[in-house]
Amino acid sequence: MSELALPPVIGTTENALRSLLRQLLSSTAIGGYDEWVYLNIRDAADDVTRAEASVADALKQPVAAAAAARSRLFEAGLLDAAGALTQLGHDELRHGRELISATTRALTAGIEPARLRAAVEILDTVRLRAESHLRDAGEGVTPTRAS
Repeated sequence: MSELALPPVIGTTENALRSLLRQLLSSTAIGGYDEWVYLNIRDAADDVTRAEASVADALKQPVAAAAAARSRLFEAGLLDAAGALTQLGHDELRHGRELISATTRALTAGIEPARLRAAVEILDTVRLRAESHLRDAGEGVTPTRAS
């Protein structure tokens, strides 16, 4: 594969996966990608302030974008006024995770585990380098650990 072939592969893969995620989430009350990221991070975070900073970092957007996602989740009944997941929020997050897990298994079926590990390692390296470029450009990005 030539050096020039990698960007379109990453870009088209990202676009296809984002569209697939949007389609899967359409059967839930989760409004979109930003809200999905917010719920996942908030579910694991101790408090809303840390969650919003982590969401902003994960999205590579200002904290205001995370706050806007939180507002939309509150309006949808997935977060309470304090920013904690409601029962509906927990239920929808669980349902979304189940859908995404099943779809991921289908997408990776038949791919040898060693090849999947190699793909994860390569993409994680590319992501870390991209975050380094963002930091060098003054974007204030903190490297994140792929989950």
